[in-house]
Amino acid sequence: MHLHADHSLFFERRQPLWVAASSLAVTVCVLILNAGARSTTVSLVGAGIGAVLLLVARARGRRRVEPALAWALALVVIVLLGGVALSRNAAVAVEAGARVLCGIVWILWVGTQVDWASLRQILFRLRVPESVVAALDHALLHGVLTQREWARRRDAARLRLGASRLPLASWGPLLGEGALQAFLRVEHVEENALLRSSSRAEVDEDQGVHLDAVDVERGGQLVLEQIQLRVRPGEWVLICGPSGAGKSSALRLLAGLDAPARSTMTRPGVPASPGATLRARLDGRVALLSQNPEHHFIASTVAEDIAWGLLRRGFDPVEARRRSFDLAKALRVDHLWERPCHELSFGEQRRVALAGLLVVEPALLLLDEPTAGLDPVAAHELRTLVEQSVRQNGAACVWATHDLHSLPPEAERIVLLRDGRMLFDGPTAEGLSRPWLLRAGLAVSQEEGSAC
Repeated sequence: MHLHADHSLFFERRQPLWVAASSLAVTVCVLILNAGARSTTVSLVGAGIGAVLLLVARARGRRRVEPALAWALALVVIVLLGGVALSRNAAVAVEAGARVLCGIVWILWVGTQVDWASLRQILFRLRVPESVVAALDHALLHGVLTQREWARRRDAARLRLGASRLPLASWGPLLGEGALQAFLRVEHVEENALLRSSSRAEVDEDQGVHLDAVDVERGGQLVLEQIQLRVRPGEWVLICGPSGAGKSSALRLLAGLDAPARSTMTRPGVPASPGATLRARLDGRVALLSQNPEHHFIASTVAEDIAWGLLRRGFDPVEARRRSFDLAKALRVDHLWERPCHELSFGEQRRVALAGLLVVEPALLLLDEPTAGLDPVAAHELRTLVEQSVRQNGAACVWATHDLHSLPPEAERIVLLRDGRMLFDGPTAEGLSRPWLLRAGLAVSQEEGSAC
């Protein structure tokens, strides 16, 4: 709701909903009057009253307004000059400029009174369809994350050039790459949204995972070849290998996001052939935690995001909120309940993303480098929390990583991948022996170590 960088999309302290609703109603009435009156006097009086309210808001610490006012005045000047130049009618130009000034001032004021959390509640009270509010919520979050991605790239460019002002030629690649990453993020979020909202297929047969000599192609090239894998209900399996070995591709295959190019897989208890559509491959009992937790966030706040999957599966909102908060408490993120997702640290994002998956009680939990980017203490805590949650639900867990220092002790079986092929499938102790780690590219030979 706020129109410059010094404003926050979410207030630190929640204010009564009636205050936000009243402020919004008054602003709407003023804007309608301003547009319909077609009077310079009315517009200037309205702008004056709005300016006073802005000053009062500033005195009460409701964010800075000077930068926004400066931009507003500059815009009014441009409108006035443009109107004079085009119509050569000063009275018409002044009237238009006054209307624009009044509208901007009141929009700026309501931005100091209403944040997105309050506006979302107002929209729900007005019976706006939940799908519309959810779409707005997701668009807002995506916009904030895209802006932050551009800011990171701008700062990196400043450091590389050693200058605070970037040359004009550098902005094209910077913005272009940031936009590309934003589009890729949307694609990943949509995939995760489908996973989190998919229905749970009810089958009475074996619900384990079976891959029988499965190949996976991407871009016309084999990324996985002759993958033979069995995962029983409640079993822990490690998938280890160096970067580029095919771990993420294996998890995407198990999640149903990628289809087998040849052969057939069954997961969990439901076959998926090469010709199956994405929706046919997805199953609500399968959850995937990818490497980037931002790819999981669909709603703007922690509370809304954790409950999102339950609500899409038809749970009562009160029950969904209760279950979500109980899980947030178990994962020790309940103190973040009202926080915006974009303001979380990386470790907090990882825990919140995990909560959004575990709340739907998956039968198969897939974790892609879950401890990457975490310090040893945070990695240990996350591993412990996963162990507790999986044990309570009796789920099978596939943990993919190249970090051999944060492996869950429950995993008694390990699969070693290299160059898209399986090298080993057996007991964890044997797979972690030096000969197998050397073959998998996860250990350095003595000769190479001596050379280093």
